[in-house]
Amino acid sequence: MTTPTVIPERLAPELPTAKASEHGNGSRNAELRYLRPDELSVWDAFVDKSPQGSVFSRSWWLHAIGGRVRILAYFVGGQLLAGMPLYFDRRYGLEVCTMPKLTQTLGPIMAPVNGRHVNAAWEEMEILSTFAKSLSQYSIVFQAFHPSLQNWCPFYWNGFTQTSRATHIIDLSCIDKVWSGMAHRTRRGVRNAERSGVKVTTCDPDQAWAAEQKTFALQGMKVPHTVDYLRGLYDAAKAHNGGECFAAVDAQRRVHAASFMVWDQNRCYAITMGGDPELRGRGSTSLLVWHMLQFAAGKSPIFDFTGSMLQPVELFLRSFGTTQMHYNWIMKFPLPVRLYLTMRHKI
Repeated sequence: MTTPTVIPERLAPELPTAKASEHGNGSRNAELRYLRPDELSVWDAFVDKSPQGSVFSRSWWLHAIGGRVRILAYFVGGQLLAGMPLYFDRRYGLEVCTMPKLTQTLGPIMAPVNGRHVNAAWEEMEILSTFAKSLSQYSIVFQAFHPSLQNWCPFYWNGFTQTSRATHIIDLSCIDKVWSGMAHRTRRGVRNAERSGVKVTTCDPDQAWAAEQKTFALQGMKVPHTVDYLRGLYDAAKAHNGGECFAAVDAQRRVHAASFMVWDQNRCYAITMGGDPELRGRGSTSLLVWHMLQFAAGKSPIFDFTGSMLQPVELFLRSFGTTQMHYNWIMKFPLPVRLYLTMRHKI
């Protein structure tokens, strides 16, 4: 099994030993430590059971993103109750705990809690408070929490701030309802693309990246990740039967649009999407998305577009009958960094 890169201990924070409260786990002591490489199979099984678990938290994805990754784990009585994948980078000479590229969410991942709500609430607060205290040792932290985790109070109490971001999802339980729920113009675009001979087929990550590059270039921007980075994610996803690239191609073999998607048993995610601006308006991107939705229905109950706060993108996604879902973006950084990010419209 592949394993995340291990951070040297000198780069890891001192980890406090947490004491479980009498309202949560009785008198047993809680232990906070980084997982060892030989514990990753246990971690993956834990991710599968957690409400916050996703493909982005599985060990193969954490390995594929490269860099320095550790999984901070919370044990009580030797039982894994929670964990938090952490990605470390150096930016402008500073140690930063941040989000990897093309990774929608990480954040705390907790075991399902049975029993009385009041006990579950105590345990959740206890776990989140422990993680927040540990991460507060860093000057700069960015963490995107899974949409199912709305509680960020312990992070607020430890000096963090928060903003909400939106993603857009579709229920795939009935694909016929998905089609009927799409905007009329979107369905018409799908039919027009089909009549013109455009077909959707699998493609390689280079084609997906090239389509993405054209979309960014139209906005005067560069793709925020390299083609090699995308290849690494694609190779890992294919090796674990968890990803594919698709392209809408015409009879002249021109790529109109392309996308990279990944999935687990809970959700399919559109990680990248781009298209040729010279071939816009032919319905090819709508055809591509419709094909991906049909494919995804055989993999997961939910399709997640991984969101966008750009108005034109939101309008396009809404035309497929998506439901908007919000998730917490938790941050901690010095005032000069906050002012810089505000000026750049990053927060």
